[in-house]
Amino acid sequence: MKKIKGSGIITAAAFLSIGIFSAAFIAVNSLTLAAAAGKTESIPPVTATVNIPAAEPVMPEDYQQPDFTVYVPENKWYSVGANDLSAEEAAQIGALYIWDMFGESIDGKAVEMYYSAWDSHTRAYWHGYVADSFEDLKNNVMTDAMRTTTNPVYGFTICAASGERVDIQAVSNYVNIPALSELHNDMNRRDELAKLRSAQQPPERLDEYAQAAEAFAAKHFAGSEVVGVEFRNASAYSFDLDENGELFIATQQLLFTVTDSTGREAEVSISRESKALIRIVTQHNDVVPGYNHDTYGAG
Repeated sequence: MKKIKGSGIITAAAFLSIGIFSAAFIAVNSLTLAAAAGKTESIPPVTATVNIPAAEPVMPEDYQQPDFTVYVPENKWYSVGANDLSAEEAAQIGALYIWDMFGESIDGKAVEMYYSAWDSHTRAYWHGYVADSFEDLKNNVMTDAMRTTTNPVYGFTICAASGERVDIQAVSNYVNIPALSELHNDMNRRDELAKLRSAQQPPERLDEYAQAAEAFAAKHFAGSEVVGVEFRNASAYSFDLDENGELFIATQQLLFTVTDSTGREAEVSISRESKALIRIVTQHNDVVPGYNHDTYGAG
């Protein structure tokens, strides 16, 4: 195992497989999407048109380039393209992405990077996951982080060729995933889970949350303008247990679709309690039109 001092790269022999990393993200996002898919008929859509220039993701004056270590598990599925960014270059772009979206430096952290070039998508990606240490990554800390950590940990995705920002998420707000899974697997408590996941009524001053979503999207988009924002729904985001062992909603999210001047849509989730950003997702814009997942790998 070779280590380069400073913001160097360590190539590990699949200490944390892509399957584990992807499964954790999919598990989390499936819970969030399930919540977002709750009943929304009673919630009227709110639309607005804005014209906010999206600043280029240049180095802010107060930004100090962090010093961190990049880990790259062995990738048996994809090889990095000749014209694509290196893992270290992509991690630095991700560090600035996190700073812009969350105002947090990842100095001293460990960043696990993996590359993908799926047939279903029009571009290749670098995906990054930020944790406190190599040991946390090796031990699949995401599961524990969702349940116990008080320190933010992050995941991000960028275009492997251009470095364009694609997705970003703070994952520390997910709590008691084991408790939620136990409830999900209990056939006698499915109604209880459905009630927790069902859509919530939006706050009265929805415009304030829409403005927050617009502002985050403006930071996310580069070289384009934000031209519209639409409220989608309010739903449960994270869960916890009370002193009696009962599951309750710890965080609610408000979901907005924000569109830029190129037509690219960003799904922006913000906290109802604090208006803080939870996640931005734009990868769905890159799916090949008409791609049939059922025929993947067919001869």
